[in-house]
Amino acid sequence: MSVRVLLCGMGGYGENYLKEYLTRDVEGSSLVAVADPFAEKSPLYAQVVERKIPLYPGPEAFFAKDRADLTIVSSPIHTHYPYIMTALRHGSNVLTEKPVCFNMDQIREMMEESERQGKFVAVGYQLCYSHDVLAMKKDILSGVYGAPKRMKTLRLMRRDDIYYRRNAWAGKFYAHGEKVLDSPLCNACAHQAQNELFLLGKKMDETATVGKVEGVIVKVRPDIENYDTAALRITTTEGIPCYYYTSHAVDEQKVGPVGEFEFEKGTIVEAEHGFVARALDGSVVKDYTTMDKGERMEKLYEVIRCVKEGREPVCTLKTGMEHTRAVLMAQELGITDLSARAVEKQDEKGSSYYTLPGLSALLEKSYGSWTLPMDFEKLIFSEKR
Repeated sequence: MSVRVLLCGMGGYGENYLKEYLTRDVEGSSLVAVADPFAEKSPLYAQVVERKIPLYPGPEAFFAKDRADLTIVSSPIHTHYPYIMTALRHGSNVLTEKPVCFNMDQIREMMEESERQGKFVAVGYQLCYSHDVLAMKKDILSGVYGAPKRMKTLRLMRRDDIYYRRNAWAGKFYAHGEKVLDSPLCNACAHQAQNELFLLGKKMDETATVGKVEGVIVKVRPDIENYDTAALRITTTEGIPCYYYTSHAVDEQKVGPVGEFEFEKGTIVEAEHGFVARALDGSVVKDYTTMDKGERMEKLYEVIRCVKEGREPVCTLKTGMEHTRAVLMAQELGITDLSARAVEKQDEKGSSYYTLPGLSALLEKSYGSWTLPMDFEKLIFSEKR
């Protein structure tokens, strides 16, 4: 069986899917068309035309003439809901990029339509498809490490003008009337926060339910609407705290991800090359860094296999919706606006970014001590002095 694939969105992250099909045999599937109203803006446009891959302005136009077994939705966030519903109603499974959307009613509608049509909607939280993470979760569920106690992750990624000007919705609350709530928690650094919840799920295809979100969300960059920095404690309904520290407004190009997942019988530590589990005495229980993680785009390959084998992937709308809930609850904390004190700098590309002196040090200190810098403004400037 050759899985017929429709790609919605060939710009931005969509280029990753397109490159895969232009350069490799993807599990014997075939890219039958691309739906993108701005296809000609992509640097890969000429190759698509040369390969004679049909182009459509949107999925409705495609489905009026053709069919797909799998629709990849890698278009802007505000298009996810209508594109996913269109694909489902035309009998296609879906792989959508995260975040899916920020309307819980729409998520429930998509889940109901998915069940009605007998087609899945996979969500591209890539850690949920990585072989090492899946092996680690199986070990957690089997009781190797005992009951979970607490988790923490830190992920800092500097972002400049190029990043924030790559589209019309970066750093914004809304796009075309739909919530996008763009921030490191919902987008670039979302995987680490979602992975904490995923690892705490009671089944392979479940995540823990979010009960409470505390902490602070901070706006440093002056020309964005939403926040670019956060220190949060996301507590599950079973009382497990998941600490999460992130920022786009730091001097360092990249810090982490680093993490610690504490259990009754030991701790799993995330470092540069992956995850290592240690017993209470410090001895290594299992080194997950030695495992093959799968393809670079493993989520695509796994979803193709799921279509062929008639099964669901572990990461679906049900799996991803608790991360969405956490994002919505974090937003309710209210933004601490420190943009008036931001320092503008130039990166190695000559592009501007904004930061606060001592910001990354404060986040790393909070991470190290499992604490939240609640009075963020006072703390950051006491650090500066």
